Amino acid sequence: MNRCLRLGLFLLLPVALRAQQSLTNATTIGKVDSVWSPTLKEYRKFLVYTPPSYRDTTYLPSKYPVLYLLDGDAHFHSVSGLVQILGTGVNGTFVVPPMIVVAIPNTDRSRDLTPTHVDKDPSGKPQPFLKTSGGMPNFLQFIKAELIPRIEADYRTAPYRVFVGHSLGGITTINALYTMPETFNAYVAIDPSLWWDDRVLLKQAKEVFGKPGLANKVLYVGQANTIDANDSTVNVHYGSIVQFNGVLESYNQSGLRYAYKYYPADDHGSVPLIAEYDALRFIFSSYKIDLGKMIARPASLAEHFARVSASFGYTVLPPEPMVDLLGRIALNQDTTKSLEFRRMHVELYPASPKAWDGLGQTWQAKGDTAKAIAAYEKSLALNPNNQHAHDMIKKIRDGKQ
Repeated sequence: MNRCLRLGLFLLLPVALRAQQSLTNATTIGKVDSVWSPTLKEYRKFLVYTPPSYRDTTYLPSKYPVLYLLDGDAHFHSVSGLVQILGTGVNGTFVVPPMIVVAIPNTDRSRDLTPTHVDKDPSGKPQPFLKTSGGMPNFLQFIKAELIPRIEADYRTAPYRVFVGHSLGGITTINALYTMPETFNAYVAIDPSLWWDDRVLLKQAKEVFGKPGLANKVLYVGQANTIDANDSTVNVHYGSIVQFNGVLESYNQSGLRYAYKYYPADDHGSVPLIAEYDALRFIFSSYKIDLGKMIARPASLAEHFARVSASFGYTVLPPEPMVDLLGRIALNQDTTKSLEFRRMHVELYPASPKAWDGLGQTWQAKGDTAKAIAAYEKSLALNPNNQHAHDMIKKIRDGKQ
């Protein structure tokens, strides 16, 4: 595909996508729910974002990976926004899969996001807010045994989970990787507080990562610029992350896929957004779609998702809205290539009225009215309320093709 044609394709994309984006989707970010936790002995609220296609009844229901997010009240908007822009086809962008985001707000952060009990800060000063510290094992048990089953009962989930945490949340994701690695596929630790309790988790790193056991798991660590020559406490925080990265770079025999990135222009507070973006790009590095290349060679779509499936560890089909979009874009350029996408759509989603309607459109554009009518009738059999198929059949039979 030449440069001008590709530019034209992307200029047209917002128009092609507009029908898929409603004002409701744009203004409804998520919902608030709660679950009773026998482990924590309290109701825990959680926030849920679902991608626009989750509620789009013009396509068949599908299943989605789930991203679990700590400090959910602080980071829900940024992470759901990233997932929305990177994974739903806005402006032709498909670099991560469409995902569900489950954000967990705090009730007692010092309790839930600390692995051991301490009552003094790193400088040795007693701190009243640390009285309840050390509750992380129970909190992780709540997530594994109570929250995740609730989400998987109530939502259409795929067998891929990501766990994201910042600061104390960062050591929570690391401890989850240590103690229940089977629970998530990918772990993100953003500027993690590895100084906690005389670096208790850092001291375990060599043993955890120095032996097999984490094959097909992913860890991304992002580090902020927290160097302060006048504050030794801050430097303990900074140095602990540097040492953790050093252990992984030198001793990782676990099979873990790992990446570390230092953000010199960001401090502890600003680093989450940029690190979340980079972490998603790293975790889902096999996923990115080049629409121009796909349209140039439709068979490459199936080849691409075979590689994605191998990377994710389960069969990942091209999302139905993506296949439909490719068929619609190709229809304006090359009806033969559009027909390849339409046939692929029907093959992958044979119960979809949308797939058969699209096939009818392409046969109609190619001038094969008999096949167009047959496809439209199949769409109507699946959805008798498909007014477009009714209208097209009437138009063809009235000789207005």
